[in-house]
Amino acid sequence: MSGKGMVRAIFLVVFAVWLMIWVLLPTKLYKNTWTPNLETTLNSTYFSGQAAFGCAYLHFQNKSTDSSNHSKRLGLDSATALLKRPVGVMAPLGIVSALELTFAAMFVALLIWSLANYLYVSFGNLHMHKEGEKIWEAKLRSVSLRLGYVGNICWAFLFFPVTRGSSVLPLIGLTSESSIKYHIWLGHLSNILFAAHTIGFIIYWAITNQMAE
Repeated sequence: MSGKGMVRAIFLVVFAVWLMIWVLLPTKLYKNTWTPNLETTLNSTYFSGQAAFGCAYLHFQNKSTDSSNHSKRLGLDSATALLKRPVGVMAPLGIVSALELTFAAMFVALLIWSLANYLYVSFGNLHMHKEGEKIWEAKLRSVSLRLGYVGNICWAFLFFPVTRGSSVLPLIGLTSESSIKYHIWLGHLSNILFAAHTIGFIIYWAITNQMAE
């Protein structure tokens, strides 16, 4: 395996692990078991390692000008060409391809999974933060808070699609130009989630007479 191929494989594994962490983030396993261990073991060295892998990947990518690497890239492009073909025009999304719809569906599934698990864990450990607070009021507060958590997922992915010279997008056959639509979608979706987060808390403060506070 060439140096570029090795770094590519390492990045693919790191990216897959990073995605898996987001899947497990709202679960009890992550909160009760993983979080204490992660807080004591992770430090800035991990992120420095990611940066080092990125530099190595881009270095090998710039150096790979031989015909074999070129043919491999052509093979990757041809494998994803079918998925990149437009499958329809959907307002307000515009012209969308099968690949874009696939990634959008997977991301929406991640958001639904995260919100459902956050609420499951939260409702199972519901605490009244104010004397005389009703259960439905506490649930409204919890839902509003967790909508903000889910909005953070959008921000975590927001700048992947527009990163110039990305070492992640080529792994799945995308470029920053072809995937800028994801950046726009994520921006709108995060605004909707954070607006719902804000409105939910305003309603909660109003019904619990905490607006002055």
